[in-house]
Order: sequence, then C-alpha cells, then structure tokens
Amino acid sequence: MRRTAWHLLLLLAPALAYAQVSPFNGLPIPEVDSTDSYRLLIGGHFHGSSANRSGFPAASLLANLDTINGLGAHVLLSTGDLFLNADADAGRYQRTLFARLRMPLFNAPGNHDVEGSYYLQHYAPTHTLLTLGRDRVLMLDTERDNGSIRGEQLDLLKAQVQEQEGRLFIVSHRPIWAEEDAVYSPLFKGNTRSTLPTNFKRDVLPLLEAIAAKRPVYWIAGSMAGRAPASIFHQQYAPNITYIQCALRDEPRDAMLIAELSPDTVRWSALSLTGRPMQGVETYDAAWWAANMTLPPAFNWRLLPYEIKLVVTHRAFWWGLGLGLLLCFLLRALFRRLL
Repeated sequence: MRRTAWHLLLLLAPALAYAQVSPFNGLPIPEVDSTDSYRLLIGGHFHGSSANRSGFPAASLLANLDTINGLGAHVLLSTGDLFLNADADAGRYQRTLFARLRMPLFNAPGNHDVEGSYYLQHYAPTHTLLTLGRDRVLMLDTERDNGSIRGEQLDLLKAQVQEQEGRLFIVSHRPIWAEEDAVYSPLFKGNTRSTLPTNFKRDVLPLLEAIAAKRPVYWIAGSMAGRAPASIFHQQYAPNITYIQCALRDEPRDAMLIAELSPDTVRWSALSLTGRPMQGVETYDAAWWAANMTLPPAFNWRLLPYEIKLVVTHRAFWWGLGLGLLLCFLLRALFRRLL
C-alpha cells in the first residue's frame, strides 16, 4: 500500500509542481492545452461603490456570476480593491463570491484591501508571477513602497527581460504609468495616487521597453474614479506596450474585460454587466476618454446637511482636527516661550 501511494505521489508530482492555486477560492489554474489557446477574464474594484456598506461584493458582479462562470475562463484577474473592508467582509465574500466562482481568482491588492490586517494575514504574498503556457502574468502590489516597484517585485520584472517568447501581462491596482504622464494623468483624477513620484520612469519603464523589444507587454490597472466615463480604458503607449484599466463601480457602465489568447493573437472584448451596449475595447482610448469625461454634478444645497454629516462622522475628520489642535497648542507654546 505504501509503495502504491509513493508511486502515485511521483506521478502527481509534475502536476503539483505546476499548480498555481488561488488564495481566495483554492482553485488551481488549469494547464493550457497543446494549442496554447486560453481565455482571461479581468475586472476590479469588486466592492463596487465606495458608499457600499453592505459588506457584499458589487451587485452588478453578483448578478452575473452564472454568466461569468459560463465563460470558461482559465483565471479571473482582479485589479484591486477586491474588498471595501476585508477584516469585516471576508466571510460574506467567501459565501457569495469565492465559493461560487468556478475559476481561480487572483488579486493585485488595492488601498482598501490592505487597510486592515486580515488581507495580509490570509492572502499573502501580495505579489506573484503566474504561468499560462508561454505567457506570464505578474501581479504587483502598488500599495507597497508608495507605488514604486522595488525589491522582489522589481527583480521579478527584471527577470522578464530574459524571456524570449510569449506575452507579459502586468496587473496592478494603481496605474502608476499614468501618474506623471501629461496625457493620462488628467483622465484618472480622484484615483489612489502616490504621495511622491514613483520610480516608474526611472526604473520600470526602461524594463518594459526592453521586454517589449522581444514580446508584447500589457499593463492592466484598476484604480478608477467614480465619475469615469467607462469601466474600460485601452491605449497603446508604444509598439508592444499597451496600458489598460478595468474597474466596476456598481453603475450602469460596469463591464469586465475578456482576453482570447492564441499563440499569435490577443482578441479583446467587453462583458457588460448591465446590458448596456459596448463598443470595441480599443475604442476606449485616451482620446475617447478625454471627449467623454463626466462633469462633476452641480452643487445641491439640499444635500449640505448630509455632506456635513458624512464629514464629521468620519474618523479622518477627528484625526485631522486633533492633530490640528495639537499643532496650534505647540505653536502657541513656542511663540510664548520666544516672546
């Protein structure tokens, strides 16, 4: 019996070594077949609106789970802000989303994901490199190091310069490629941004260009402000380098990306989660976004009491007030001492 079990383990060893298992639903990424063709499903901001206090994922996402499962995607890639509050909501997500998904889920953490302790305790490491046939998917944590890509994450990117074939998909929450770009930065106002400039232009972009000299690079992010005109952004930045965004907000525009991959081609399409007609993914480029930016709503004075309540009941208000008073006391004491 022991000998049979040992032989079985040896036979399974290659499959176990290959297994790339989702930390969220425990499903492994299936092997890409001999045709090297497979399907990716991509979305982000799965908690929906920032005002969603239900503790459940976006309604537009949950309402389409049967359709999502029916797509037969190899993997679902989340561009961050999977949770609004992982500490409080992980149980609800497990019951209503993770347990019902029939494909492995991987997430590039956003600011909301890592606010508490639960995410880092249960879903670490927050960066990883996935293999799908000849292609690679690099999941990055842009909440670390103020949005800069350093240490192990930068080493993983550097290693991709040596690869000769396949495609590289980079998934992150913050579109750090947009932050210091005169064209892209104005399109994503209200995004989670780095406090100080990142090392993207100095260290990361040269690596992307070196990789793109040999094979296509797609950088897909998911920090997208609530008044964005679409759930999708798609822009070819340079030959073999494409910048993409995809995020939900529990709004009529909610949509996810589908990538159909074969050895020589990538075909992009969009899955509307609300039934709204969609144009071709490549339509939603920087020019389209600039022409369709949603204007801020006109000020409604009737909402003033509600807005004041939101401000004064948020802990950030009281932290700011307390620190401001402390600073005033310290300055007052300093001036009195000098005088």
